[in-house]
Amino acid sequence: MKINLILLTLVYLFIHTDASAQNDDLKIYQEKSDNGYIFYADNTALVPYSVKLNFEELKNLQPDKDLKSYIALAPAKSNKVEILRLRRVKEGSASSYNFNYIFTVGKPGQQPDTDFAYWFPYRHGKKERVAQGNNGSGTHQGLNAIDFNLEEGEAVHAAREGLVIEVKEDSNTGGNNPKFEKDGNYIRIYHEDGTIASYVHLQKNGSLVHVGETVKAGDKIGISGNTGYSSGPHLHFMVTYNRDFQTLTLPVKFLNYDGKSIIPTEGKTYYAFHQGKPAFDVQETSNFNEKLYEQKLEKSGLKDNIKITSESLDDFTLIYVDNGFNKKMSGKLIITITNMESTKSLPHQFEVPAKTKMYLLTLKPKDTSKEFGYKLAAEFK
Repeated sequence: MKINLILLTLVYLFIHTDASAQNDDLKIYQEKSDNGYIFYADNTALVPYSVKLNFEELKNLQPDKDLKSYIALAPAKSNKVEILRLRRVKEGSASSYNFNYIFTVGKPGQQPDTDFAYWFPYRHGKKERVAQGNNGSGTHQGLNAIDFNLEEGEAVHAAREGLVIEVKEDSNTGGNNPKFEKDGNYIRIYHEDGTIASYVHLQKNGSLVHVGETVKAGDKIGISGNTGYSSGPHLHFMVTYNRDFQTLTLPVKFLNYDGKSIIPTEGKTYYAFHQGKPAFDVQETSNFNEKLYEQKLEKSGLKDNIKITSESLDDFTLIYVDNGFNKKMSGKLIITITNMESTKSLPHQFEVPAKTKMYLLTLKPKDTSKEFGYKLAAEFK
């Protein structure tokens, strides 16, 4: 599945020739002091910013911080926070300066919690496939992000507690073309360690939260869709953090139902386990025991009829014969498979007792990252 790679850059560069600068959230400005200048920051955003000042020209002025290593903090919702002073070196001599600055979300020196176990972003107890994983085979190359195969209209849940800092839900447009990239709806949530989670491709008006709202892990926050650059419905989940004023993606660990932290693998399916919720039945194909199914015979519910039926067990397809006749029946199962293998040789010959539903064999995908399937026919006598 090709998916939209929404890289919402969190690092900005502003270069100025005057003494003040601003963007929508952050304003850096200066005021004269008795012996130089004082630089201040106003931050109207819901999140803190790290700010680095760079002076292209500094004549007869001495900073009170080591500019090579100093990164200032502009706290969230703050006003007139002093970040730097320039002191005149020689009174009576001309002074001048020219500066630029860069800023990024988060506090100076803040490091992401790489061991934090996120919750799978869908309903507790639901099992979902990873269509594309970290550094995936398609559009995730060089990117840490996970695509979950959620259908349109399915609930999206918060993977971690945090603050909603951005919501886009006005689009009803999407398609398998880069021109649709800007049309993807999303929710972005800021976490206490400075990381930001993006939940992308939501349906139009598919946000259940608002900017400024604090959500807890497991809260229902949105509705999955297919907006933006996307070849099919899914949820694109990505966590970003900032290092040296560059935005990077984090290979997120998720909390498994057994309490262990795991990094999802492309093509595999995973149960969403949300702590505090009721226990649920777990069926895993990793410990599949065919003998248990071979030993189990059920009473047929059919009358004077015989059918081949199937059941799904994760990626496996279990094939049964249901004999509703009052006599033993023989048959041959003919299956054409694509990217699958059978636990029994094909075609498969069988005999089934009267009035009995009986297990025959199981079909397993060889490579779950690629399409797989089967066509089935049967002969009875």
